[in-house]
Amino acid sequence: MLKCALHHNNNLSVDSWKDVCVENVLEIVLSPQGVVMLRLSLLAVVASLGVAACTSSPYTKPSDLRFQKKTQENNQPITLKRDEKLCSGDTAEQQNCPIEFYIDSIKAGNFYINNSAQYALKPETYNFKVKNCTEESCQSCDVDLNVGKLTSNEFVLSVNTDGKPFISNNGQPLSCEVKHQVAAQEQIIRVDLAADTLFKFNGSSLNDLLPKGRQEVLNVASQIHNNFVSVSRINLVGHTDRLGSDSYNNQLGQNRADTVRNLLVQNGVAGNVISTASAGKGQPVTNGCFDVKQREELKACLQPDRRVTVEITGITK
Repeated sequence: MLKCALHHNNNLSVDSWKDVCVENVLEIVLSPQGVVMLRLSLLAVVASLGVAACTSSPYTKPSDLRFQKKTQENNQPITLKRDEKLCSGDTAEQQNCPIEFYIDSIKAGNFYINNSAQYALKPETYNFKVKNCTEESCQSCDVDLNVGKLTSNEFVLSVNTDGKPFISNNGQPLSCEVKHQVAAQEQIIRVDLAADTLFKFNGSSLNDLLPKGRQEVLNVASQIHNNFVSVSRINLVGHTDRLGSDSYNNQLGQNRADTVRNLLVQNGVAGNVISTASAGKGQPVTNGCFDVKQREELKACLQPDRRVTVEITGITK
């Protein structure tokens, strides 16, 4: 509980009273002839006779500051100050358009008018970026600087007549650089999963998956999650060897591709980008092993034909 007392006597005018913060109890004693005691249970009191509530403005200092710690390597001091220019529509009491400051794409502070901060950097080249946003749009300005070769380590942040932020150094606005971003190109990654590793012989369901085969599919899911920024499509194609009828092999290849798809979806891969198909025995990678007559040796020779191909199209990290 905070008590604030104001004592008024013949030598103290009302105009000289100071602003007082009141949290729970305000006691005011007036004149030697009489005592008036007011007890008010309030969080804040604003009195018309010059007693104002003490509230701290959220705009008096920058927020979200980084790069503040000075070390043996980070020994180059940089001082930033935002001037008094406001964005259109802002007032000193209501600032919706702070200037965001970035160092090498890392946000290093929000600056309101007349805010300042000091940074400790290495004496090397950095990209400084300032950005602000209104309800209509965001604007920014990038500058590459070698802070070890500056004639002045003091920078001023401001906005121009269009509301775009900029940086000044040594009294001169720095030219914003146009950053041409090259559109990332999609890549295709292909993985062959051996059917003999995936499934029991002639198997195709989740129950037919072998432990090693299940792990291989999980590895593909992990690769998709960890190595891609985005994935536009995943094509799964089941393949068989030449043994058996066309209809049997076409269905076997389809079932195996569907099973791999289901396991990928179970492990967080988006199902809407996955397609499945069967090539049956139509796309062998062996020569058919026609010179091998013994059944088990023939199955072993044709093993590379029994597979599920995974083709991932997306933007890699």
